[in-house]
Amino acid sequence: MKRNFELIPTNGIKINTLIEGDGKPVIFVHGWPESWYSWRHQINPFKKAGYKVIIPDIRGYGRSEKPKNVNSYSLKEITNDLIGILDHLKEEEAHIIGHDWGAPISWYTSLLFPKRILSVSGLSVPFTPFNDIPPIKLLEQIYKNTFFYILYFQKIGFPEKELEKDIEKSLRLIYCNSDAFGMKKMIDLALKNNLNEKDKKSLFLEGMNEPKDLPSWLSNKDLKYFTKEFEKSGMFGPLNRYRCMDLDWKDLFKMSFDKIKKPSCFITGSLDPVNFFIPGVNLFDSVGGNYEDLRVKEQLNDIGHWTQQEAPDQVNKILLDFLEKI
Repeated sequence: MKRNFELIPTNGIKINTLIEGDGKPVIFVHGWPESWYSWRHQINPFKKAGYKVIIPDIRGYGRSEKPKNVNSYSLKEITNDLIGILDHLKEEEAHIIGHDWGAPISWYTSLLFPKRILSVSGLSVPFTPFNDIPPIKLLEQIYKNTFFYILYFQKIGFPEKELEKDIEKSLRLIYCNSDAFGMKKMIDLALKNNLNEKDKKSLFLEGMNEPKDLPSWLSNKDLKYFTKEFEKSGMFGPLNRYRCMDLDWKDLFKMSFDKIKKPSCFITGSLDPVNFFIPGVNLFDSVGGNYEDLRVKEQLNDIGHWTQQEAPDQVNKILLDFLEKI
């Protein structure tokens, strides 16, 4: 099926954006390493429900422009991109839904531009205030003797070289080690004491399980599409989102202590690796205190990180029910 894309001028660059349907706009924001295509299962159900679907390739991805300055990938810049898309389309306000990095982008869009956002939904990553010290410094303290991917991603050029060597293989490993099946396998290995902490000098893909077959949620056609997108864009822009974490802390530290005021929805999978980032903390149980109007909080059983792709029907029902009541 042919999709409707427009290269939209916004915030000094051009953003490739899918626009389909009529009605109240809903912006969908993807994460890393993904694409507008990560929302493919949401397009038709939301159109049929009477919404205008707006799905950008975030700056640095796919056919969107790719600024060369690392600091161009801050949350402030990306949220401005999204508001510029609404301006271009002459839309005063919209609902916003984000997954992975798209979730923080969505939470902060609602805080920075409250008059433009009707409701905000996040998948995988809940809204949390910053700590008193910059994120990278904090992670260096927590993971001073072991490998942690966000610290590895700070080395400009080095992770790009590893991930771009064979993009299809890199994406296959990333997708298949963070979904429900991959996470179950990792947990089993950990319980059997066969999964040792990675050495600080390890590569990102090192130790990942090579799947024999693709999971049911990811077809060969899907993987090939994602691969072509990253062959266009490379990994520099996408990885820069991680390299702006301390800049985000500087820009948004005070705002991070504001509660999300808009009607909110949070969805995650029971096997999402984000749940296990902080040892001894049940992240899902802690969700709620940072919102003024959290109407939905759902954990989907046996679902990993790629929430809306692994469980599209469940996610669509939850989101559409939530939006219908606003």
